Amino acid sequence: MTLEISFIFGGLSTEYDGSVTSFANILSSYLALPRAERPFSVRHLYHISRVDGLVRTIPFNSISTIADLEPYISETSTIPGRTLLSTFEAIESRNEYVVNLLHGQFGEDGGIQTLAVISGVAGSFGDPHVASLTMNKYAMSAFVSSLFPAEMVRVPKTTLITPRNVDQSINIAMSLGRPFVVKPNSLGSSLFTQLFYDPPSSEQEIDTLLRAIFTHDTAAVLQEFIPGDEYTCGCLISSSEIIPLPIVKLEANNDFCGRDQKYSSNVAKKTVVNVNDDISRRVQNITTSIASSIDLYNMARFDFRVSADEEIWFLECNYVPGTAKDGSFEKMLHSYGMTVVDLVSWITSNSKTFKKPDHYIMYDRL
Repeated sequence: MTLEISFIFGGLSTEYDGSVTSFANILSSYLALPRAERPFSVRHLYHISRVDGLVRTIPFNSISTIADLEPYISETSTIPGRTLLSTFEAIESRNEYVVNLLHGQFGEDGGIQTLAVISGVAGSFGDPHVASLTMNKYAMSAFVSSLFPAEMVRVPKTTLITPRNVDQSINIAMSLGRPFVVKPNSLGSSLFTQLFYDPPSSEQEIDTLLRAIFTHDTAAVLQEFIPGDEYTCGCLISSSEIIPLPIVKLEANNDFCGRDQKYSSNVAKKTVVNVNDDISRRVQNITTSIASSIDLYNMARFDFRVSADEEIWFLECNYVPGTAKDGSFEKMLHSYGMTVVDLVSWITSNSKTFKKPDHYIMYDRL
């Protein structure tokens, strides 16, 4: 029996474009396959508009090329929209399986996961609590720090900054006397992420950056910069095992991979590392250990820095890795022998759908 799958993408977060790009790569790869070789059928496409937040259902039978998608997701689309709640109610009534490709806030931070649990929608959403943890860079850093001894993996010194403690936090960071990175606490795609080599001479610039971050996030993190190389490692998570993927090394001219470096092929070089490399094995082992310690579902990606003395430093977790063409996660998949279409098929066949546990306890029957 052929698998039937629906997709949800777009969203209201600042990572809207990344979500659309991830979906477009999967869709174009799927459409390029002869019908007889497609491992699943597509039932519905759900696009969340960044203009009004409403969901528009795109008829898949009207999509024969990726260009056919544009009129449906444009800001001038005439397709009537529905609220996300009513859409999920309809999805649940049809027993659809939905692959979540929403990135960033609400897509990865527990929002859409909570709605899926409440609505009873099956799909690749996962545990709301775990999504919330992984999206919170400060909390996730603290978790990983408590999980490993320092000789196995370290975590850069990290300060949480809110609009209420900006001046105090900056003064503490300045006292460190070393370069640091400022970034949002719960945005992805390295948005608003910037390295300051000489913080004392950039105090005004740092303050301006923080104010910009606070318009999109409730907090920022100020993190010690670790000189060295940046690596990223993904994993596939089934109901019975965790499969670490080949790791990718990101190289940039100034040894720092911000948004411009990560999302421009002209700036950052992405190279799959030899599987027998010592750093590769260690990073894969750490990735597997982290993924085994929290109830992750389907897939995830972890970012690290490796210093000149080969110490491994954890940076952050990506709960819904981007699947854009030539992106880091796609390179890992290809090296492993999978396409993005194979990934979707694997998730629906091998993973499990998160189900809310029964919290009500009848003590008199225990």
